[in-house]
Parts: sequence; C-alpha cells; structure tokens
Amino acid sequence: MTAAYVTFLVAGLLGVTMSLQTKVLNVLRSGKQFTAGQIAGLFGSTESSVAARVSELRAQGYSIYSNTAKNGKTAYRLGKPSRAMVAAAYAVGGSQMFQ
Repeated sequence: MTAAYVTFLVAGLLGVTMSLQTKVLNVLRSGKQFTAGQIAGLFGSTESSVAARVSELRAQGYSIYSNTAKNGKTAYRLGKPSRAMVAAAYAVGGSQMFQ
C-alpha cells in the first residue's frame, strides 16, 4: 500500500474533502498507470474533467505522461522527466520553462 493511497483512505475516514485535482494526483502517485475512465470511475467524475485536472497538474510542473492505446484510450502515469525530455523542453521554451 502506497503512502498516497493511505493518505487518501485516512482523508476519507476523517471526512476531509479533497479536490478532484488532489485526488487525481494521489492516484497517480501510486506509480501505476490509469486511464481517465478508471480515475473518473473512482471519484464519480467524467473523463473530460479528469483530463482537465491532468492539464492543470502539468501546468503546475508535474511530469504526467500519457500513452494512447490502439483502442483510443489514454492512460496517465506520473513520472520523472528524462534528460532528453528536459533538453527538448529547454530547446523549445528556453530557460523560461524552468523558472
């Protein structure tokens, strides 16, 4: 059981309300890959709302990767950017990307 999952369970038991963005981040912190549909199903949300929260998290600097399967479903995972990814971001956006 991951720390993020334990935090999620404890918050639920204590009646703490978390935003969908926080819930999405906690699920992705488990280290596993989830589709937008799976995350939406966990929290009674919609796939488009989950995708919007993922975009917000990316804008905040979280490295969230997506993989689209042949069936068209997109799965998300939280990752650590490789040196190649950082170099590509720097090439596109310059040093302003890292401020």
